[in-house]
Amino acid sequence: MRLIKYRIIIRPQSSDEMEAVMVSGKPEVPGIAIQCELISPKGHYPKLYTFDIQDVQVRRGLVRRFYAILIVQLAFTLPCIEVLLVYPLPYFGLTSTISFVISCSLYSCFYVWRDWRRQGPGNYFVLILTTVIGSFNRSLYLMSLVRNRWVYVYPIILILEILALILYSVQEKFRFTQIRGIYVIGLVFGVFLLLAYYSGCMMEVFSGMACAFEAWYVIYDTHLMMCGRHGYQLKPTEYVFAACNIHCDVPYGLWRLIKMLFINKVIEAIRLLRDCFRSEVC
Repeated sequence: MRLIKYRIIIRPQSSDEMEAVMVSGKPEVPGIAIQCELISPKGHYPKLYTFDIQDVQVRRGLVRRFYAILIVQLAFTLPCIEVLLVYPLPYFGLTSTISFVISCSLYSCFYVWRDWRRQGPGNYFVLILTTVIGSFNRSLYLMSLVRNRWVYVYPIILILEILALILYSVQEKFRFTQIRGIYVIGLVFGVFLLLAYYSGCMMEVFSGMACAFEAWYVIYDTHLMMCGRHGYQLKPTEYVFAACNIHCDVPYGLWRLIKMLFINKVIEAIRLLRDCFRSEVC
């Protein structure tokens, strides 16, 4: 990758003001994930998150390997759905709640204590456990929506979406950004919606729209994982560990979502209430 070059030009305009112009060269190969923020006079500059793996070919090779593992994990959802269709669970709502709480607790422990599952046999144990937990929870969610053969549409579409992302990562002409990954996911799901429209089963397929959000979570967490936001410092051979992280990062993603939608709003309301007591009207 060609290094970024900076050229700073300072032109005095007055005794108290100086104008600074910064010109930067664009890297030829995407090796840095940029978190965009406004540049303010207080010294807030854009945050640069360097990828743990600098070589784009090696980086995409790692992504393709652990995406393939995710497809295998998703395939285990199909027999799990079949078992639940034949043998429905009693107290379905209570079972789903207990399963969700246990899953989040285990995933939180795996997220906090991550070093022991980086190498075998710990990584393979976590891989098998996350496959079972993920397939069971996904099947419970689908059973709450519909209990007929259309329930298989969700995992099938999700598998094809991940497969399309793998195929897109093979090429090196275009960057693999989140928005382009969303385009690929939307294209696959749109094709299925079009087929469902002409087949007269639009609502059955549309009810599985959450598969597009699950595929988006995969590419979103991949970005956080590869650019060092999670602090994993991945190596090119740690594709099993990376596949496990997609599951173990779920509590962190839920916490960020809850914080953004609820906690920040509550804090903002408390600050507004506090200002009502302190501020003078006139």
